[in-house]
Amino acid sequence: MLSTRDVGRGIVRRAQHARWLAVESIGRVERRVGPGEVALTFDDGPHPDSTPRVLDRLAELGVVATFFCVGRNAAAHPAIVRRALAEGHAVGSHSSTHPHPAELGIRPLTEEYDDGRAAVTAAAGSEVDLFRPPHGHLTTRSAAMVRRRALRPWLWTVDPTDWRPGITTAKVAAVASAATSGDVVLMHDWIEQPWAPEALDRSATIDALPAIVRSVRARGLTFTTLPAR
Repeated sequence: MLSTRDVGRGIVRRAQHARWLAVESIGRVERRVGPGEVALTFDDGPHPDSTPRVLDRLAELGVVATFFCVGRNAAAHPAIVRRALAEGHAVGSHSSTHPHPAELGIRPLTEEYDDGRAAVTAAAGSEVDLFRPPHGHLTTRSAAMVRRRALRPWLWTVDPTDWRPGITTAKVAAVASAATSGDVVLMHDWIEQPWAPEALDRSATIDALPAIVRSVRARGLTFTTLPAR
């Protein structure tokens, strides 16, 4: 027999799940690509040290990916954004300065998302509607705001937590290599607000890419970018 505490926890979990389903419905949130496909995504860049290294490795492997750019970084390094697009990758916005959305009211959050989109659009040279909220955080209110702005929000299904300080190539590869049909993998070409300085070293993520690509291709899956509207 379940205890009162277990019953209470179950009720809370169901309520949380119902709220999140409402958020996803309101915002038209997406997190899966088509059958037989896997999407690699990279957040927080561009950065002049790490993002070109990611692009170089993807080019060596013949793989396309999607980059969710922080607006101020895109404005500072537009040539990297244009390079990504020229090499067949997709680009989306990831706010202007990467705050935690829970710490902002709806008005400053709206400005964050509008300014971020404008900066990435300017760097890209064409309108950008792909979007990922910082920390994957959405509420019913912010989801409605995102929808009104015709942004296309994407989350993920696989998270190797490559943002953690001290993460190893083996750990990133072990989690991301398990990606299967329809999965969207979250990774980072930069860490905008690192927990510790060592998290800024993106070598573990970059060095894990060959193993990830081999595993995905060995199962007959292909890599794709996230689709815009």
